[in-house]
This record gives sequence, structure tokens and C-alpha cells, in this order.
Amino acid sequence: MMNYSQTVSPDDYVVVIGGMNMDIFGMPSDKVVDRDSNPGIVGMSVGGVGQNIAQNLAHLEVPTYLITVYGDDYNGQLLKTSCENNHIHLDYAEQLAHQRSSTYMYITDETGDMLVGVNDMDICKQITPEFLKQRLDFINDATICLLDANLDPSTLNWIGAHVTAPLFGDTVSTIKAPHFDSILDKMTVLKPNALEASLLSGVKVTDLNTAKHAAEVLLDKGIANIFISMGAQGILCANKDDMAFVKPFKTTIVNANGAGDCGMAAITWSYFDESDRPLHEIGRIAQAASSIALESDKSVPDITPKLVQQKLMSDTIAN
Repeated sequence: MMNYSQTVSPDDYVVVIGGMNMDIFGMPSDKVVDRDSNPGIVGMSVGGVGQNIAQNLAHLEVPTYLITVYGDDYNGQLLKTSCENNHIHLDYAEQLAHQRSSTYMYITDETGDMLVGVNDMDICKQITPEFLKQRLDFINDATICLLDANLDPSTLNWIGAHVTAPLFGDTVSTIKAPHFDSILDKMTVLKPNALEASLLSGVKVTDLNTAKHAAEVLLDKGIANIFISMGAQGILCANKDDMAFVKPFKTTIVNANGAGDCGMAAITWSYFDESDRPLHEIGRIAQAASSIALESDKSVPDITPKLVQQKLMSDTIAN
């Protein structure tokens, strides 16, 4: 695998349009007592699918611009500082006066399973066609424009009609995945998991054969390249000319949170590095990145091009 910095123009960059949250969690030490104060651990971390993917891309040394909105509250300052520390450019994002930053708070039980969550993400509705129109020239000059499905369907429709840069999409969840329905024929790359692919294609994905059928349906809908993540089974990569299935790398799982975002970033990085890279190799890069994420205790791992290269080489030696 080549170092992209030797093969692409210094003017090339990726635009990510999507959400950025402050995540706040509470984990009780013992069995939860309802309607009472429970001793435990309270933590905060910067999250949001768009931000997570942007951070992974920046760690992979891709010049990355996150187009999002955030408030002028305390959380907004933390979000801004985090992006600066992680080399995510916010030149085309906007800090909105007198508004709360997108925040997600959840409480788990003593085992770590979530009991309840509250999302305060109304600010994301400010990523409108009017907001993006002011930034359209910059978006269209990007090598890749990556979208997360937290965007409103009307905003995605506008992007599909006006953005000429190659569109990459992360489907986020079964609730949000249908937001892409009307622009599937505009997507250069889409990465759903098995449940999301089932929803978008109408084919229930349970194994490799049904995944292939779902991929064929989605390709017929106009997606140029589809990557169906099947968790522990692997990832199916498909376009009109080729189809490849890549099994997961041998991995000691520490934390499953963030592997999907890291895999999406790796797929984007692989195209940014070499636009005509074979599907099977892109799948291996995605699986290598996901393995690195699964072995990290962070939602965004300390991934680097060198670590991806080492993971690919170790898997080759093992097989």
C-alpha cells in the first residue's frame, strides 16, 4: 500500500458533512436504585458520526474539513478545541450564537448496558440547503464529500442535486438509513451494515448469499460501490464489475464502539489514496482499520497509515 502523500496533490481534501456531539455517560458501580443518587463513573467525550469519521481521516493524514454546526456554550468550546487538537478543519463549520451544542447523554446499568439516553441534537437541523449553498464551491472542489445519515432527507436531496464531488455515505442506523433513499443513484460509495442493507434493498441479509442479493439490488438502484458490513462474518464489497468478500482479521476485542466509523474512514482513505484500488484490497483496508478500532479502548483509535500497513502485513503473514 502506497503512502498517499506521495501520490495526491497537496490541494486535495475531503469534506465531511454531518454531526458533532458531546457525549456524556454515567455508569453506576452497583445495581441501579431508581429515583436516587447512584455512585459510579461519569465521563464525557467528543462524538457524532460525522466528527468520528473526520477524526479518523485526520489521523490517517487526510486533509479533512468538517462542515457542521455547534453552539457557543461550554460544550461548543470543548468540541472546537477537540477538532483543533485532532487537525480537523472547521473553516466551513459554523458556531451558532445562543444555541446549545448537540449533546447525547446516557445512563447504563452496572454491566454497561444502556438504560436510558437523551439526545439534544436539534441544532443539527441548521445544516440546511441554505447553509450548504454558501459553501457549495468549496464542497464541489473536494476530492470526496462524505455524508452521514443524521442529515435531514431534504438536505440530502439538495446535496444529491447540487454537489458534483463524489458522494460517500454512512447510513448510521436503521432509523436514519432511509434518509439516503432518494439519492442512492447519486452515491459513489455507501456503507450499510446487514440490517441497514436489508432495509434499503428489501432483501433480508442473513448470510453471504443474501448479502450478495442485497448488493445486486442496491447496485441496480444506482449506487456505484456498496460495502455491506456483516460484523463478525466480514464485509461484502461490490460494484457492477466485481464482488469481493473479506473476512475479519484476528482481533482481541476491547471495545466495539467506533469500529464502523473507523472502517468508513478507511474506505474513504483508500479511495483518496488510490481511486482505482481493487475492491478486495479496499475491503482488507477497512477490516484492518476496524480491527485496530476494536483493539482500542477509545471510540476513535490512534490509527495511522503505518498501523494500517502493519495490520495488513500481519494478516498476510498469518494466512
